[in-house]
Amino acid sequence: MPLHQLPLSLDGEQEAAAGVVDPPEDQKLPLFYLRRGRGLLAALAGVGLSLFCAPWVSLSKPDEVTLSGLDLAATNAPFLWGGAVGWFLLIPLVLSRRTLNQMFGVRVICTLFALLTAGETSMMLLRPPVEHSYFATGLTYTWGIYASLVISLAGAVCALRLGGSQHDLRNLPVHVAAKDTRQPGEALH
Repeated sequence: MPLHQLPLSLDGEQEAAAGVVDPPEDQKLPLFYLRRGRGLLAALAGVGLSLFCAPWVSLSKPDEVTLSGLDLAATNAPFLWGGAVGWFLLIPLVLSRRTLNQMFGVRVICTLFALLTAGETSMMLLRPPVEHSYFATGLTYTWGIYASLVISLAGAVCALRLGGSQHDLRNLPVHVAAKDTRQPGEALH
């Protein structure tokens, strides 16, 4: 039998009779609640995913060619798919978390997903292909790779703060914050 169809336990019945409700950090927020870093992190993930298609590299030898992160991943740098997949997964991961405790619980994985692109772009910038007299490409990095790096770092900072402070519950929607019966400064359980 599904758990939600089972009757309340004796403790649950006593709590319901006494008017005890879930703490605010366990109550569902509205579907389109975008505060506490939720909307910002989803937007940064969307921007990061779109920057994957922006020009990252320009080659001048033997022909003039501009390549995006998508072009590089599809040819000789398949490790770049990790960052794109991280951004892609970050959007539903963040938007599906509807309680503060759920947001607190995914901070680490969201930070990891956001930092994937930073690691990849840093590796490309710090270890460019070596050119010599037998092999030359005229490689230069364009704005897309730098913007991807900046958005990745900003996304990681936002992911670390996802859900806001566990002790500040002031900016929650009225139906959630009004049910908080704890005294100021009392710790969350």
